[in-house]
Amino acid sequence: MSAEIFLIAPTDTPSDQLVAALTATLERDDVAALLLPRGNLAENAYKDLAKRIVPLAQARGAAVLVEGEPGLVRLLGADGLHVPGGIEAVREAIAALKPKLIVGAGDIHSRDDAMLKGEAGVDYILFGPLSGSISAAEREMAQWWAETMEIPSVLSDPEAGPANYDAGDCEFIGLPLTVSEPAK
Repeated sequence: MSAEIFLIAPTDTPSDQLVAALTATLERDDVAALLLPRGNLAENAYKDLAKRIVPLAQARGAAVLVEGEPGLVRLLGADGLHVPGGIEAVREAIAALKPKLIVGAGDIHSRDDAMLKGEAGVDYILFGPLSGSISAAEREMAQWWAETMEIPSVLSDPEAGPANYDAGDCEFIGLPLTVSEPAK
């Protein structure tokens, strides 16, 4: 089984550069989903960015997941919500968005945490960080999940590139959207 690409946008990139990098990536690679983390963006800046990114990615067949409040998903025309918070935030998102929209969970700290969020009804579980290094424990937990559970798993390995990632049995590999510096 080959893992599908779950692209993770950077949180600190000017929007024009992000749009250019995403356009190039979507032309080159078959991307199943795009996660647009909010990072430290102010609410209006995040909404403005999402309004540019969501239709671009969707036109190429990628589901777009945003972060924030459940109401933001419909406002931005996104496909779903990525919830990095605890179980109460997951339950709130599920009640507001499912079954029509996607709800995924991240920020997994243990097998129990993953099972609790999985039992709540999420559509995927993301293991690993959105940036930085994935730990051996996170990688092992993602592999365990993929081998034993039916809910799809995303192995987020931000330091892997498209040529050297190893998703194990996970259905999706979370890869960073690479943004080049503009020519001077």
